[in-house]
Amino acid sequence: MYLRWTSKMLSVIILTLAIFNANAITFRGQPIQNVFQEYSLLDAIKFSMDEHVEFADGPDNFSSYVFKLQSEVKSPYRTILPESLKQFAIMITFRPETRSGGYLFSIVNPLDTVVQLGIHLSAAMTDKWNATLLYTDPMAKTSKKLATFEIPYAKKWQTIAFEVRFKEVVFFYNCNKTETQAVERSPEEMTFDSASTLYLAQAGSIIKGRFEVRMLFLYECYFFVCTG
Repeated sequence: MYLRWTSKMLSVIILTLAIFNANAITFRGQPIQNVFQEYSLLDAIKFSMDEHVEFADGPDNFSSYVFKLQSEVKSPYRTILPESLKQFAIMITFRPETRSGGYLFSIVNPLDTVVQLGIHLSAAMTDKWNATLLYTDPMAKTSKKLATFEIPYAKKWQTIAFEVRFKEVVFFYNCNKTETQAVERSPEEMTFDSASTLYLAQAGSIIKGRFEVRMLFLYECYFFVCTG
């Protein structure tokens, strides 16, 4: 399967949000109807009204959420995402407020000790960041990095996307495909513990990794889960 991220796809997300337009996606060049279910991670804010999460202006006159270091936005993962994941994609539009980095989001086990799925940004060089996708067997004792990609560090709006297939992860930066990495996913189908927690801009009280960051209200943080 090959997911092509295009500016047309972004505009469809802005306009429809809940209904995904299959014309914006091609798999091996052929449009397929009803191949994706779509989930917004920012729906977690509905379950955690926090005074440390603010509204601010984003690009193109859209609104954004500002996550402070003290913010505490979390939700039972089952209220936002499906029970299991096979092939899926994650897209996040964000603007960092500091260079310290941290988690854009995480799904953490019930003990808050292992990141089962998440995206973490960390400084690599003066003008570079590492964007890391974590993907961990629920039975593991420590978090596992599945793939890491280098992106420019810039205090401006940017979009990153990970397309996770069975044997590889494809990375997109600002809607352009930049790199593909071969991976060994274990397990191939991720099934979360029923008591796992979804965090935004951190990974819980033990792992921490708090991130001062803005996330766009309309493009926001999306999961696309293959159903075909």
